[in-house]
Amino acid sequence: MLADADTVLLVVRGACAVRGSERSGRVEAGTLLVPHAARRLLDPKVARALGLLQAEPAKRWTVERLARAVGLSRAAFARRFAAVSGRSPLRYLTELRLALAASLLESTDDSLAELAARVGYTSEFAFSRAFKRQHGVAPGSFRRLRRGAHSFTPVLAAA
Repeated sequence: MLADADTVLLVVRGACAVRGSERSGRVEAGTLLVPHAARRLLDPKVARALGLLQAEPAKRWTVERLARAVGLSRAAFARRFAAVSGRSPLRYLTELRLALAASLLESTDDSLAELAARVGYTSEFAFSRAFKRQHGVAPGSFRRLRRGAHSFTPVLAAA
């Protein structure tokens, strides 16, 4: 829940429902919600880069390519991005891709190779290694665990 106009929310994993005057509906992993009143606080160049990353997370982004897209030098862009997000642009991109992958593992039956390509990894092996490093479990196991958790139906025993 966004309690005030200065709160920024990044949906890291899964999805959530949002209801409010500016936006309502389901919000998927990788979405950055910035209330209208807080937009004045967000660096416009960094906001543009965040929008580009969210729109095309599978694109072969580099810090240089992002900096050029928003009209900054590589060093200035990296410094400003880290000041706003608390992480480097490529670390943010990795976390975004893996959050999207976690959401897709829960909601689709895509193969790991298809899913890896969809979120920007060139090989299933690289994707699996990064996913396990981030989430502590291999993607296939993550899918089985999450789907198992959602299919749990409590049974009430009569006494």
